[in-house]
Amino acid sequence: MSQAERLLEWKARIAEFRASGLSGSKWCEKNGFRKKQFFYWLAKFKEADTQLEAPAQWLQVQACEPEALASTIEIRIGKATVEVKPDFDPQLLVRIVRALDLC
Repeated sequence: MSQAERLLEWKARIAEFRASGLSGSKWCEKNGFRKKQFFYWLAKFKEADTQLEAPAQWLQVQACEPEALASTIEIRIGKATVEVKPDFDPQLLVRIVRALDLC
C-alpha cells in the first residue's frame, strides 16, 4: 500500500471515529486497531487541521447609498482595490481575493 493510500485510509478511519461518538480506546477496541497506531494518526490529523485553520479576520465595510450598490462595489485588500460590478464572476473574485491574500 502506498503512503498516499494509507493516508486516505486513515483519514477515512479518523472521520469515522469522530462521527462515532466513542472514545478513542473504545473505537479501537470495537474496530480492532492498536491504540498506539490510532492515536499516532489522530495526532497527525489534528496537527494538519490546526495548520489549515486560519484566524478569523474582520473586514472593514463602508455603507454607501443603495443606488450605488446597483453599479460598482469597491473591495480593498491591503493596498489593492478591486471594483466589483453587478454582473461579476464570483469564482473569479474568489481567485483574485486569494491571490491578493498571498501577497
